[in-house]
Amino acid sequence: MKRFIILLLTVLAGHVYGQSLVIPPEINLPKDSATKVQLISALNGFLAQKEKPHAENKFILKDEFLATSMLLDELKGLEKNSKLKDDNYYKPYLANVSALGDDVFSTRINYMADVNGTPVLRSSFRLMVKKVEGAFYVYSPLKQTTQSWKTKKLGNISFHYQDTLNLTGAKYYYNTVSLYDKKLHTPTQPIALYLCDNVAAALQVLGVDYNLQYNGLAWGTLSVHENDSLLLVNGWNAYKSRFDPHDLFHERLRQVVNPDIINRPVDEGCAYLYGGSWGISWPEIIRMFKEYAAANPNADWLTLYINEKNKNFSEGSKPLKISYAINALIAQKYDKEKGGAPMALLTCGKVEKGDENYFKALEKVSGITKASFNSEVWKLVRNAQ
Repeated sequence: MKRFIILLLTVLAGHVYGQSLVIPPEINLPKDSATKVQLISALNGFLAQKEKPHAENKFILKDEFLATSMLLDELKGLEKNSKLKDDNYYKPYLANVSALGDDVFSTRINYMADVNGTPVLRSSFRLMVKKVEGAFYVYSPLKQTTQSWKTKKLGNISFHYQDTLNLTGAKYYYNTVSLYDKKLHTPTQPIALYLCDNVAAALQVLGVDYNLQYNGLAWGTLSVHENDSLLLVNGWNAYKSRFDPHDLFHERLRQVVNPDIINRPVDEGCAYLYGGSWGISWPEIIRMFKEYAAANPNADWLTLYINEKNKNFSEGSKPLKISYAINALIAQKYDKEKGGAPMALLTCGKVEKGDENYFKALEKVSGITKASFNSEVWKLVRNAQ
């Protein structure tokens, strides 16, 4: 009888939503048959709509929309095996259902594949399911897993931490975010920042216990921006409140504009200027670049920019690129004259052959033309401080 009910639930859910969980017979489902159907249907509906824009997923619990949106980002494309070009290689298996109350359940789902009789795990994650006004909705366990954490608010940023907050590091982070938002003309928005020890811990508080794509990765930050609010789950050593000011510039820029229109050399140049690179400060970067220019007095910056964008000017182990340093100098000039980052240049589009989109925007924001590029860059290098 139990096998029949499980089969019926799977078929019904699959018919309605186009895909369904694989439910092993040993899984203990709710005893009430109506609850079983509603619970499994909500999970299947949530997964069936996970590739859609988050706001269109009808099975997200509204009160937990932001955290669940972040979790959804981690669930996209889990069925696919790109190497084998198989879009349905991994299957979702229901691994656990635990009742935490009459209307709240904790579930675990594993995306797995059978490879010659050996199970291969792609991802394992937890979803909370709650009944509200007669229907079940799905959400991330972030708030549940961090309910004993502490909170410190600085301006528009709420820092959530487990034990001790490095207040000096938190203030530095807040001040850097404020600086970047001013440079980017970003309106002040609420930011919730959860501080974790590493990327594995960050994923776990969100509800992801394993994801193959993070295999071997120690550090990182998860982020989602929805409805003028930003959620960050930082896995960069919680006590030190560690972050990379260079990467933070990239992160803040992407809260303002679509990544598809960002010109990478300009983006990297601004990050050099405001946040350094590889732990090397901007004053040190420009000192090294001036040394390179002095050693190459006949350098043709236009040719180097167009044809050798990845050419380094540093001899150390950390790569520092000529094209990025040039854009840092251009951004510095723009900031001094007009205030803020050169948004029109930052958003002139991805790198094209010949860089016509770049030079068109460059002339508009700075007056530097393709014909005058080499001589103007030499002026910037000689006057750089």
